[in-house]
Amino acid sequence: MKGRYGGRMTIYGTILPRAALVARLAVVTPAARKRLKILDWHQTHGQNISLTARRFGIQRLTLRRWIKRSGTSGIEALNDRSHRPHRLRQPVTPWEVVNEVVRLRRQYPAWSKHKIYPLLAAGGFKTSVSTVGRILKRKGLINPKVSRKRQRAARRPKARFPKGLRISRPGDMVQLDTKHVMLPQGRKHYQFTAIDVLTKQRVLEIYPSEASVNGANFLAACRQEFPFKVRAVQTDNGAPFQKEFERLCQKLKLPHYYIYPHTPKQNTYVEISHGADKREFYLQGNAWQDRQVMRAKLKEWQSVWNEIRPHEALGYLTPKAYFLKWQNSRLPTKDTITLQT
Repeated sequence: MKGRYGGRMTIYGTILPRAALVARLAVVTPAARKRLKILDWHQTHGQNISLTARRFGIQRLTLRRWIKRSGTSGIEALNDRSHRPHRLRQPVTPWEVVNEVVRLRRQYPAWSKHKIYPLLAAGGFKTSVSTVGRILKRKGLINPKVSRKRQRAARRPKARFPKGLRISRPGDMVQLDTKHVMLPQGRKHYQFTAIDVLTKQRVLEIYPSEASVNGANFLAACRQEFPFKVRAVQTDNGAPFQKEFERLCQKLKLPHYYIYPHTPKQNTYVEISHGADKREFYLQGNAWQDRQVMRAKLKEWQSVWNEIRPHEALGYLTPKAYFLKWQNSRLPTKDTITLQT
């Protein structure tokens, strides 16, 4: 009894003699087994490609490709293939530079590409730090354990907020972020946004760059404009929240928590507010060439957000009204927010 695909019989279990031996001889990955089951279902249901594609949620073209591959090369052809490009960029670094990099690394095995590069420059070799790193990697002169340790240290050198942190007062956590704003004539500016997690009150500013000094100035403005004390801030790992911003946090003894790289969902509140800015402010024609005019319009929008716009998350109160309610009655525990990592 033969199967249709590749002249082989698809066997599940050990019903036929020596079936287990046949299954062991073929190097088949779990992904290939899954594809083989799909092809079996396709064969036993009238070989209907459209029906099979809908059943398993795959493209018909993909199913046809599996059928063709299995028919010409057998079951093992259903294994994942290499995604390596057929045409690879060939190194163009002169062999003299390569030899010198290798020589220096073997002479100083604990030195990184950053230390080897100045020695090359002093010897008259023209290259770059990244090229030195690529040569070391290509020649197998990088210790994987040391490299991984350094990468982990570089990814997470900063403080993260404690797991299950509870926000019970305005100012317990203020999230900050930036948003690129394209003004007329192609000029790019940056909206700096701060939002209080509990009351949803915001402070907005516009700056011509994402320099950390602008981040520090914005933090100072937030401390003046919010009607409560800012007790902690959370940001992404971008340039506006490094150097001068971090120095100001340390000077103020203000806890500064960073989200994990490429995890904007940890900055949920400010990200959602940026979506509202796009829909309700910028798409309504509020982009002005003059930065002072743009700033005035943005401050008007800040007032609308805080004092006029009802917020579903606040029971359709405005952030200002919600804050006044909190001041007068001290909201019960059920309105406390727990941040999730």
